[in-house]
Amino acid sequence: MARLDRLSALIARFELQAEIASCPEQANLYLLADATSGALSRIEFWPIAQGELDSISEKDDLMVAASINLGGEANPLARALPSRITLSINEESNLKDLAQLIVGEVNETRCGRATTLQRLFEVLIIILLRRAMKEHSGEKGLLAGLADGQISKAIVAIHEKPEFDWRIEDLADTAGLSRSQFMQRFKVRVGHTPAQYLRDWRLSLARQDLEKGDRVKVVAQRYCYGSQEALSRAFNQRYQCSPAQVRKTRA
Repeated sequence: MARLDRLSALIARFELQAEIASCPEQANLYLLADATSGALSRIEFWPIAQGELDSISEKDDLMVAASINLGGEANPLARALPSRITLSINEESNLKDLAQLIVGEVNETRCGRATTLQRLFEVLIIILLRRAMKEHSGEKGLLAGLADGQISKAIVAIHEKPEFDWRIEDLADTAGLSRSQFMQRFKVRVGHTPAQYLRDWRLSLARQDLEKGDRVKVVAQRYCYGSQEALSRAFNQRYQCSPAQVRKTRA
């Protein structure tokens, strides 16, 4: 049986954007080398905020400073991540080769440089996300839910099909649990009820679609709101503004 892919639906919905920072203070991802040997040593990443240069000691050489956008706080995965992720180059297989490829592309002007760096950073961020899921699986939140073999099935189903008219019974069946077991375990792992998580995910996607210019009526129907008014009530409660205001501002 194929192993459940817990990240692809999230990554697809919130496209990762990466670019080399013009100055280190504007970056949130650093590739660091040992100042003595010059060998790449570790990676530091702040998923939402800008990085803190104080974490770079005199023993470090800054090889690459990049700005990585995971969709900001609109992305539930970005919100769930720790404020800082640190990974030694030697802790993951092939990570050294990947980091060296990034350094090489940064230091040389080649055809397709921007596209190549985008793809390389996407691979690097996925490795960092996998590490965060592994290290923080015991903490209440989305990472713990994704680390749970049964609850993750329901979460991935929500991510992949937000337009489906999900009932709690459907999600419990997907997870292979009884309704009561599912409700209790989901709340313990994620910190929200399944209904709350489904609502927040739909609203995040609704805002994203409205910012792209989609009509309010179409977005309401897409995410199982019975009317524009129902979407507006939920939207106002979450964002303190109306769907029309978001769409108008973006336009």
